[in-house]
Amino acid sequence: MLNKAEHYKFDEPNLFDQKLIEEGYVFEGYVKQLIASWQDAASFDYQAVFETDHLYARLDLAKHRDDGSIDIYEIKSSTSVKKEQLQDAAFQALVAEQGGVSVGKIFVVHLNKDYVRDGDVEPHKLVAISDETIRVRSTMREISDKVSEAVELLAREEIDESSCSCLTVGRARHCNSFEYFNPNIPTPSIYNLPRISGSKLAKFLADGRFSLDDIDLSEVTGQQKFVLEAHQNGGQYIDSADITNFFSTLKYPLYFLDYEAYGSAIPPTDGLKPHAHLPFQFSLHVLSEDGVLTHHEYLAEQMGLPIKLIEALERFIGPTGSVITWHKTYENSRNQDMAAIYPSKSDFLNDIIDRTVDLEDVFKTGYVDIAFGGSTSIKKVLPVIAPDLTYEGLDIAGGTEAMAGWAEFIVEENSAKKNKLRDDLLAYCKLDTLAMVKVFQFVEELL
Repeated sequence: MLNKAEHYKFDEPNLFDQKLIEEGYVFEGYVKQLIASWQDAASFDYQAVFETDHLYARLDLAKHRDDGSIDIYEIKSSTSVKKEQLQDAAFQALVAEQGGVSVGKIFVVHLNKDYVRDGDVEPHKLVAISDETIRVRSTMREISDKVSEAVELLAREEIDESSCSCLTVGRARHCNSFEYFNPNIPTPSIYNLPRISGSKLAKFLADGRFSLDDIDLSEVTGQQKFVLEAHQNGGQYIDSADITNFFSTLKYPLYFLDYEAYGSAIPPTDGLKPHAHLPFQFSLHVLSEDGVLTHHEYLAEQMGLPIKLIEALERFIGPTGSVITWHKTYENSRNQDMAAIYPSKSDFLNDIIDRTVDLEDVFKTGYVDIAFGGSTSIKKVLPVIAPDLTYEGLDIAGGTEAMAGWAEFIVEENSAKKNKLRDDLLAYCKLDTLAMVKVFQFVEELL
């Protein structure tokens, strides 16, 4: 069998993947505590394995019934039941039944989204169990068909390597072997058009049009139009009126704000729900109308609700002036969360929300560079606009790394290691807001 595994780019689990895995194990531990308190705890079996000639499934949890049948419990550290979880449970039920075991009820065990920690974690309040038998059964035919297709595919000695089904979906859903199966796709291509629909892709595919040179402006809409125009203009699309309109809304001083927040499936401190975001750090660059730039920052020294962070913001953010963020939904959501926790601070935090503008908006409709690859992420924009300002070389260079670094920082007892972590966290967050300042100044110079 010619599997050619060398042509598949296996992704190593990143820090975020590892965090999810670890939190899944922690949640499973609380599930075990809950089950252990039940009278029929002895009937439950963890990691039960079922096999057929071609299939293998390891169940998170199974309950063995007196009649020989089992109930399946799929454990997930999410606050709701998702489609892929139903599919996972359907596959497990399929393998068990094809292996000769009758399956009764099928449950998804997940986090109670309304649980608020108060003292030690209470498993009976943290854990929610949803009977999903009907919904899982309704998807088993689809799963069975996909399993049959996969088994048949694996049995082939050769496959068509001239293309793959990823051609019909957007770039974010491309498999790791997309370039191997589709070596002739140009750069840039129709896959650089943001939020392109399946129907639009199907039309371009039917015509064999992959290059942006073959696409007319009348065939695209919204943000896609600006990306296409950037390509047609030789690299950039600039709408001076749109940029001028953005600047007309600003009031000095300008506060460039960025939060770092810690999220965890299990609430890490009292007053939080599962997967709540706990702000632990901010960076704030302040630009006055005469061009003077100052910097302020805050980093929490221990786990706890963010009252000290809010008080630091109150010292540094005055009553007037625009607050500038990148993708303002994130910062505004954190401000809303904190206002809910501390009603006495809600006027201040809601005022920040009202004064917040999103610098990312400029790069959706005002300035688009084909080198951004159809993205408006600052990690894509910054290397094009300010290549000398880079995250390379930083020991902490991403949000997940910052979460992991802070979790280590607050418990580290070695003073040298603790100071190094502090410096790394502050350097990363400071660069986030300095990057916004540099991007802002670049756009300002365009006018």
